Amino acid sequence: MRPDSPPIGSIGKVPVRGRLKLLRESMRYVPPEEGDSFRYRDILYFVRFLIPLKGPIILSLILSFIISISSTVMPLSSKWVIDYLFLGESTTPLLEKLDTHHLGFLVPYADEILHSLPLVICTLAVVEIVKYVLSNERSLIQYRINTEFTYRVRMTVFHQVLRYPLSYFKSSRTGYLLARISGDTGGLSAISGSILQGIISAATTLVVTSTILSSLSLTLTLIVLVFVPVSVGLSYWINRISRSYNIRGREIGLRTSADGQEILSAIDTIKIHASEHRELDKYANNLQKSISLTIASMLFGQVTGGIQRSISYALILIVMLIGGTLVIEKQMSIGDYTAFLAMYPQLTGAVTMFLQLPLSLQGTAIASGRVKELLDLTTEDESLDPEHPLITPDHQAKGEIVCEDVSFAYEPDLPVLSKCSLTIHQGEHVVLTGQTGAGKSTFIHLLLKLYHADSGRIFIDGIDIKNLHPRWIREQMAVVTQDLFLFHDTIMNNVRYSRPEASDDKVMEACQSAGLHDEIMKFPERYDLIVGERGGKLSGGQKQRLAIARALLRNTPIFILDEPTAHLDPETEKRLTDEFMRLLAGKTVIIISHREDLTRLADRVYDLKEGKISISEGCNRPL
Repeated sequence: MRPDSPPIGSIGKVPVRGRLKLLRESMRYVPPEEGDSFRYRDILYFVRFLIPLKGPIILSLILSFIISISSTVMPLSSKWVIDYLFLGESTTPLLEKLDTHHLGFLVPYADEILHSLPLVICTLAVVEIVKYVLSNERSLIQYRINTEFTYRVRMTVFHQVLRYPLSYFKSSRTGYLLARISGDTGGLSAISGSILQGIISAATTLVVTSTILSSLSLTLTLIVLVFVPVSVGLSYWINRISRSYNIRGREIGLRTSADGQEILSAIDTIKIHASEHRELDKYANNLQKSISLTIASMLFGQVTGGIQRSISYALILIVMLIGGTLVIEKQMSIGDYTAFLAMYPQLTGAVTMFLQLPLSLQGTAIASGRVKELLDLTTEDESLDPEHPLITPDHQAKGEIVCEDVSFAYEPDLPVLSKCSLTIHQGEHVVLTGQTGAGKSTFIHLLLKLYHADSGRIFIDGIDIKNLHPRWIREQMAVVTQDLFLFHDTIMNNVRYSRPEASDDKVMEACQSAGLHDEIMKFPERYDLIVGERGGKLSGGQKQRLAIARALLRNTPIFILDEPTAHLDPETEKRLTDEFMRLLAGKTVIIISHREDLTRLADRVYDLKEGKISISEGCNRPL
């Protein structure tokens, strides 16, 4: 921590006057932003992920039903002990009720148990043991349901995200997107059985406890129910403001995660510019906002919690007062009074659960809408015409490429390419030249179908690429880009990435052709060397040759080389160029370069200037 950075302890020290101001702010409702609106029906969209888990879900609901019934035994036992054992009242009315409710088979056992304190205690112990075992079993089942549900949803979302067009990733922050995939899918956990489980438990508790409490004292039951709307109204206000806190807190958390990911990804640039303090201040600013929001939320919780407890205590005192009066007036037994005090919180909890269900599902609805938004975005492998799906030919491309009047712009009124046309025959080697920003890399992106041309057409072997599946197009091309990305893995696996089924010998052969094998063999780990984050353990020239070896191993009909020798010395470039020409003979090759050694070997040189494409005067072979 920097010496001038505020210690975490000082952030939490808020004076009394500041607390009052913060409290007033904390009780102010902040309406959700446009992207945080929600629809409850979005929750239903994810029910499909539960269908394969219907067996465990049904078993979990059955266990919840049994556990809810067994939870009424302990509070009701106080009536049995006090009235039937201590005061010696007759058990006949209770036994008759069992018989009336078609539970006559329990009468002999109930009669024996209710006249013996040890049997009552043993019965309660057995019920609690069974309840404990069933609760543990339900927890394991629920964990399986939650885990599989979250896994299915998260994998579906991640699979969808990987199919987004490149333009989406260029306009989005990677860290923010990853945080959304993780955070929003985690917010769907209530769908995976816990909603139904809560409803089943609450419904069972409501029916059972309301029946028992009404038989103990209808007057006290009605008094308890009167307080429910008051609690629900208060809860509505609390949840409304709490949801505002949750939304703001989540957004701050997403931004903080995105900033952290971006800072670590750009650590080289940050260190070069000695800007660690600026990035730290930006990161600390979000953390302090999160802490301040948490403090405000705690103050709000303390005040509203006090109000809720006051209402709860008031209800307890009223029930005790009126119930005690009924006992004194002989309208209620001591056992009934004790059992009612022990059981009525279960009734209020069940009723409140039902009335608060729409409020408690707000967070789930928000998460559902945000995840559904990710799943509804158009992917690059979807046809622009739904009636004509994209074509995936069952053969390799020959390598003929034709562009007709292709135009493209990243921003309106700022064209990058304008009515560009060219023809590359099968097996030809062509070079694209042009100043930085002329559109060379953009042309390659259009050819790879990473972007769609605004107008004009591009053909591969006579087929318009707008009708071709992008995976098939990219499987026909081996690409060496300027951004030499390497994975934090071994040299062997980095080269093999372009062709996972290739043998070790094929990988070494590709490295030999790229002029890298001898250098690799000098490493102690040889091909098992971990190259580090983005290939940090290798030099620029080694990384470039590794990328070339990866492309050679792919061995496709079309090769695209974007400044393939930019990091190489002249001698290595000359040797590698000669090897290129030998290995790529008969293949269609597009090279982006200004290097004379490469342009002189091309069949044709095209020059891109101000969005226009033309044949360079120095090309070796005319059209």
